Amino acid sequence: MYQELIEEVLVKYDMLGAKTNLIRHNENMTYQVADKYLLRIHKHVEGFSTGSIYDGLKRIELYKEELTFITHLKTQGMNVQVPIPNKMGELVTLLADGTPATMLTWIPGRTIDKSELSPEVCYRIGEMIAKLHQASRNFQRAQGLQYDDRLCGQLIYKLNKLESKGVLDAESTRIMVSALDVIAEEMRVTKQDAILVHADLSLSNILITESALIPIDFSLFGYCHPMMDIAAMYCNVNGIENRSAIAAGYRALGGTIEFHTLDCCFALNILLGVILHCDSWTSQDWFSDRLARWCNETFGPIGEGKSLISPDFYMLNAR
Repeated sequence: MYQELIEEVLVKYDMLGAKTNLIRHNENMTYQVADKYLLRIHKHVEGFSTGSIYDGLKRIELYKEELTFITHLKTQGMNVQVPIPNKMGELVTLLADGTPATMLTWIPGRTIDKSELSPEVCYRIGEMIAKLHQASRNFQRAQGLQYDDRLCGQLIYKLNKLESKGVLDAESTRIMVSALDVIAEEMRVTKQDAILVHADLSLSNILITESALIPIDFSLFGYCHPMMDIAAMYCNVNGIENRSAIAAGYRALGGTIEFHTLDCCFALNILLGVILHCDSWTSQDWFSDRLARWCNETFGPIGEGKSLISPDFYMLNAR
């Protein structure tokens, strides 16, 4: 089935017969094509559900805006991929079954492994995020996901549905809902500071090349406070020195760390992970213990108005 989709896409890009290699399958099926291009077929893997964040939005328009945003970043001097139109000149290709597909240039490089993280690398990550945010502020208002108080309400609705089905227990759900109430208020209060952010920054979404660190995969990009991207990295990077270095690099290029908003965005990143992956994660043996830890260390404290990250970037509630 997937091979038929690939061949249909390649025909539309006049590349039929080109060598393809599956890179990963999460919210998209991502392939390397002919060692020159990156193809995304926008069909998510089983167990990954984005319905709770895309409610009421036209995904085709979001994909177009994503590619327009990436093009803007390129004009602002950022080293990013370049969108490739199909042979009809369209940036988003619709397949016969309605599935969208997009193509970008392939950038040689590799993702960062946790074992090679250092304060020096993390400082560069902070600088990269600051450059991204500077470029974003120059972008005209666009359609996009809104990581705001309304989205928090949608996530609360999803959590309550999962509890009613017996997927989540009542106490964990109560704690997560309380956290989302606090996060929603912070998103409402700071709404005027929202910019287009990557919203899914992780080590697997940063390429390291001989000359630069490059953000990739903007498929979940949207409007939120700039701390959303810093928080996403803190969900992936351990250690006070590394977290401090990210903040130092970010501040060096004009970024500001807002600690309460950072706390809320840190919790929101994890909550999004729980909800987007709930169909697969909840069936895994590790999930119940991990959810209990998240409730104790992150969601519970946020719901009670407590801080998560100290000014010296120590995780206050970690056990």
